[in-house]
Amino acid sequence: MELIFWWLLPLAALAAGAAAWVALRGRRGSNVGRRPVAHADRLTALPEYQAALRRHRRWLAAAATACAVLLAATAVAAARPADVTTIRPEQHNRDVMLCLDASGSMSGADAAVVEVFAGLAKNFRGERIGLTIFDSSAIQVFPLTDDYAYAQEQLQAAKDAFDGKPGSSGFLDGTWSSRGSSLIGDGLASCLNSFPGATGGPSGEDGNAAGGGSMPTRSRSVVLATDNFLSGKPIMTLEQAALLAKERSVHVYALNPGDLDYGGDSDQPGARLRAAALSTGGSYYSLGSPDAVPEIVTAVEQTERAAIQGVPRAVFSEVPGLPLGVALLSGLVLSAVLWHLQRTPLRSRVAVRRGGIVLLVLVAALRPAMPGGSVQAATADLNVFFVVDTTTSMVAEDYGNRSPRLDGVRGDIMAIAEQLPGARFSVITFDTTAHVRMPLSTDGLALETITDVMEPQVTAYARGSSITAARQVLSERLAAARDSRPDRPRLVYYLGDGEQTSGKEPEAMKVDGGLVAGGAVLGYGTSGGGRMKANTGQASDGGGSGAPADYVQDTRPGSSGDALSVIDEGRLRTVASQLGVPYLHRSAGDPVAAMMERAHPGRAERTDQDGSLGAASELYWAFSIGAFLLALPEAVGIIRQLQGLRPASRNGGKP
Repeated sequence: MELIFWWLLPLAALAAGAAAWVALRGRRGSNVGRRPVAHADRLTALPEYQAALRRHRRWLAAAATACAVLLAATAVAAARPADVTTIRPEQHNRDVMLCLDASGSMSGADAAVVEVFAGLAKNFRGERIGLTIFDSSAIQVFPLTDDYAYAQEQLQAAKDAFDGKPGSSGFLDGTWSSRGSSLIGDGLASCLNSFPGATGGPSGEDGNAAGGGSMPTRSRSVVLATDNFLSGKPIMTLEQAALLAKERSVHVYALNPGDLDYGGDSDQPGARLRAAALSTGGSYYSLGSPDAVPEIVTAVEQTERAAIQGVPRAVFSEVPGLPLGVALLSGLVLSAVLWHLQRTPLRSRVAVRRGGIVLLVLVAALRPAMPGGSVQAATADLNVFFVVDTTTSMVAEDYGNRSPRLDGVRGDIMAIAEQLPGARFSVITFDTTAHVRMPLSTDGLALETITDVMEPQVTAYARGSSITAARQVLSERLAAARDSRPDRPRLVYYLGDGEQTSGKEPEAMKVDGGLVAGGAVLGYGTSGGGRMKANTGQASDGGGSGAPADYVQDTRPGSSGDALSVIDEGRLRTVASQLGVPYLHRSAGDPVAAMMERAHPGRAERTDQDGSLGAASELYWAFSIGAFLLALPEAVGIIRQLQGLRPASRNGGKP
């Protein structure tokens, strides 16, 4: 908790000290005008007098305590105590998938198409964009992200490949499967399935199935670049894919680099492409049209956006409830005690002042406010990289109650993200090779989706892996994050079991000095080990229909039966020392706090970068100041009365 007007506390202390000084100073000359009384000691020695005096002192002590608590509580409330609380603000978002036909007929235009895509990416603000390319089959170049620097980086790599730059020939790997070429309907369907929640794509964000007719939680658009020259027999025609897009409320904007005047023939490729795009509520452009980019951007921005619950976000909210509650209680006690000690007329100045104290505190406790204010957002202001081991060993069933290790990884990733509101997250997975599964993004929903669908490498493709296979990719992404925002600290969380299966010693997991500000290496597994279910890549492995997957077998010479995977904490500690972060073993039920405290993530701080959220301007602190000022004269009076009883205490109860 922090105090917004913290400087009011020393001022309040000075005011209280001044009141005490005035009360004590006022005792000088207080005996002037008094007359001596003979044999007063006989009166004060009476048991009845002594009992009454003790009762009076107790009431005055109660009044002094209540007044002191009242002054302290109203001072704290006036200082406006605030705390970081987590909210899920309503957001409006759009997803745009760039869909590129990479077939032979497009070879002369693909570089120009990528330039248009890059222009679109530069003009978008807040949208998530992704890129999928296809020929006879489709591959996703990068998933939906709002990390525009990363998107531009990947688009430049695509342009280099289409321009034939040396070393970029592997860019198109996976787009041709010998079933034909330029299967536009299949390509568009693959792009539609790249949206979270679509059938055939990652699920869990909004549950929008194909043909379900339910409105998606984000507006969705596809920018499809193709000449619509089909060569082969697709699974789905262009018209069927367009119908699927319409059912999923996806607008298709078509870019045709081979746009020609087809006249009135509706069966020509360009005419069919135009009709398909228009049927989805989208539009059609020739690649060379100067209106293409601005009109597509405008059309996407004008798409209806559904309100969604956004990523958890921290805000500095005022929390004066406790001090105001204490102030109200102590004010009532003070008024009751003083009324018992001195029954003043209700219309007297003293009675009005005491009633005013209670009334002001009561009004403050109701927290009156004026519209038009704001609350300041908080952010962890970090770039957080999750480096996740997705080798077969990570499904070893020795986490918790025989659950796969990846279950623990998924839970810990989301727990860390919950503790770092406002941070940007990236997910890098590695098995035989490393891949950026999610570029840096503040989109917690995307992180949750990526984490939910995280799967181990298909067992048949496993050829041995290194625990430091992600070193190069991590180093590149850390350097890019530093160059983009050098003021943002970078945390690395490495999640794995340390099992090295490549047959050689791993390379050092070292990155340039200063790139890693904190984080942790988190280890999963047990020394006893666990069996691993084989991932065949079929739906039955993930709990669908069909027979359950078999366990990986031990193929070492002289061994048989199910293979066991055992955690290697020695290697994990080595990785931790190389990254300069602590190592922690994770078991089911382990608290999040230990994982965060040793990682030195820092604390949420207020941010001035479009971080304020609409709220009312609270006025309780002004009423608290008024109550504090009215209570000061009462404090003076109580101190003077206590001072008046001191002679009696010095003489053993005889004034």
